[in-house]
Amino acid sequence: MNNYGEEIIKRLEKAIDLSKELFVVDYVSNDPFEKIIAIILSQNTSDKNAIKALENLKNKIGISRESLLKASVESIEEAIKPGGLYREKARRIKALAEYISDRVLEEILKMPVEKARKELLKFPGIGKKTADVFLALYGKETIGVDTHAARVAKRLGIAPPNADYEGIRKVLMKVFSSRSGNYDIVHRFLIALGRRWCRANKPACSQCPLRDLCSYSKKS
Repeated sequence: MNNYGEEIIKRLEKAIDLSKELFVVDYVSNDPFEKIIAIILSQNTSDKNAIKALENLKNKIGISRESLLKASVESIEEAIKPGGLYREKARRIKALAEYISDRVLEEILKMPVEKARKELLKFPGIGKKTADVFLALYGKETIGVDTHAARVAKRLGIAPPNADYEGIRKVLMKVFSSRSGNYDIVHRFLIALGRRWCRANKPACSQCPLRDLCSYSKKS
């Protein structure tokens, strides 16, 4: 399986220039709090829309914990409207700013990955995907499973059709274990694959660089 995963990544490296792909986490500094805010803004929307919301938030309020503590939920809502689900996300961002004390995220990043995941899941607005995407950004051995990654994993035949979040996460880590410690890049390639070829509707199987490795492509 490791050879299979490595072949997938090598092909995607040839076919996709990740520097030209949009990822909202690249539009903030390496500060852990800013990364968490960016990931929350990316929930249930495209990175393009999340980036618009992030830039609005930067310009109108700021994305530091201190600036968000001073801001009203209504002003955060207004700033992040382009990202969709802005009322819910504004409440999550405000609650997170109130809940997280200074440097707590830095301390969590020093923990073993499973302990770090458990701690992050205690925070308001942070679910499994947000926690895993965040930790992977800092080299932790976990991988986020968004809709693109889940769809790609099931179509390739890596994960069974009825696999849940944890099932997909664990099998992706196993298949791509040769990239352990760099699962963020693996996740980005899976997202780019889902955007370009392995789309939910009308997938472009004939153009996909993984078509001969893919169970879905062979069936269709």
